[in-house]
Amino acid sequence: MDKAKIEKFKDRLLKAKAEILKELEVEQEYFVYNDQGDLVDVADGVINNELLNKLSDMDLEKVRLIDVALEKIEKGKYGVCEGTGKVIPEARLNAIPWTRYTVEYAEQMEKLKAN
Repeated sequence: MDKAKIEKFKDRLLKAKAEILKELEVEQEYFVYNDQGDLVDVADGVINNELLNKLSDMDLEKVRLIDVALEKIEKGKYGVCEGTGKVIPEARLNAIPWTRYTVEYAEQMEKLKAN
């Protein structure tokens, strides 16, 4: 992959990471820490906190994958499937710039998980 395309993906990864981190910061402001109120209020607060935690966990995983992709760019290994060593098609990288696998390999892994 040429240097200009690599830089384009690097910029997209950095922007995606910045957006996620900003969203996580905003989400933290919505956490309910007050346990006063009636039982319904407390339950509602707990449910909201759990949902925000789940979203945050998914976002944090995405940040981790973005960091791995940025590291691969630095090492000159970006766009190569970690499972097969094949080049990941540019269309897949455009859709998911932090992907670590080709579609075929990702599908194989999903099938193994299902069994």
